[in-house]
Amino acid sequence: MQLRALLLDAYRQLSAAKLFWVTFGISILVVVAYGSVGFNGQGISVLFGLWEIESEELREGSPWARGLYIGIFSSFLINIWLAWIATALALISTCSIFPEFVHSGSIELTIAKPIGRLKLFFAKYLVSLLFVVLQVAVFCIGVFICVGLRIGEWNPLIFSAIPIVATFFSYLFCICVLVGILTRSGITALLITGVFWMMLWSIQTSEAVLHRFVIEQEVDIERTNEGIEKSEIELVKMQAVSTEDFRIPKLEKRIETYKEDLIESQEFLDKLTQWHTPTSWVLAISPKNSQTIGLLDRWLSDPDGFDIGAIMNGDMRAFEGEEVEEFDRTTRGARERETMRRMRKEYESHSLWYVVGTSLLFEGFILGIASIYFCRKDF
Repeated sequence: MQLRALLLDAYRQLSAAKLFWVTFGISILVVVAYGSVGFNGQGISVLFGLWEIESEELREGSPWARGLYIGIFSSFLINIWLAWIATALALISTCSIFPEFVHSGSIELTIAKPIGRLKLFFAKYLVSLLFVVLQVAVFCIGVFICVGLRIGEWNPLIFSAIPIVATFFSYLFCICVLVGILTRSGITALLITGVFWMMLWSIQTSEAVLHRFVIEQEVDIERTNEGIEKSEIELVKMQAVSTEDFRIPKLEKRIETYKEDLIESQEFLDKLTQWHTPTSWVLAISPKNSQTIGLLDRWLSDPDGFDIGAIMNGDMRAFEGEEVEEFDRTTRGARERETMRRMRKEYESHSLWYVVGTSLLFEGFILGIASIYFCRKDF
């Protein structure tokens, strides 16, 4: 009964906020726009058939069409709409819940009832997440119907976006709650949460950039070692035929240049590692916003490689059932592709415990501080 009363109170508070209905309306429009994209025998149809794009690969029933449609949802709609715009609107709508709750004259009526403060705090926190849960639930229902009608795939994994986005939002909301209780100001809580969000983005972006540089250097070192090995084999063959071959000095000079480049690359890699290692440690104990949202893309992506990442990289090749030739890593474009492939493979190897578990530990620590203050404060 107490939980239901808090739930009804949170719902009434959210429904009274105009942003709740604005966000709800925009979510419906986004779903309609998503549903307006379809596939036919010629390619892609946009705006319910008003505009068509001819494509040999992106036709109705093709695995590339599935990869594109699912990828638009998991890589763009989730990352841009739910993880940024809708989350910002949700923070604006919910930032005043706890400051108003602990404001003099408001909390006395609640704590006078037979309910423990700790239970009251966490119950209020959980029901405050109702904004995100309702918004994402409606959004996922619409997307589920669109995916089923457009590509014939009634995939229940689409609804995994509800706990993922709600968990992502909770990383930020816990800071909002702590600051809101301490300052009793919704505006201050919103501003501090925004700063914290930008700090998380900076940490994750820095780690990703440094990680990419590290892998690029590793690929270059591998390429240089391969060049040294091939040149030494070629040198041995030349010397076995004739020690007077005019190409031998040039080949020896090339090997020497390779070894000098290898030393420079290794020194640069060591310097990058000195920066990347502590950054990765900071990321390990911080909420991992982007990796949490990225879980949905990992779960929904095609295991055979027919996904939106391959489409955007220009790798749309009919390789189903065929052996794909390995990229020549001697070219710059090939090295970049190899780098991105290794980065994605490494990030996808991160366990659910590392991505969500460590982030929830940080959230639990923040909520622990907030709950202790809430229980001991004489309101």
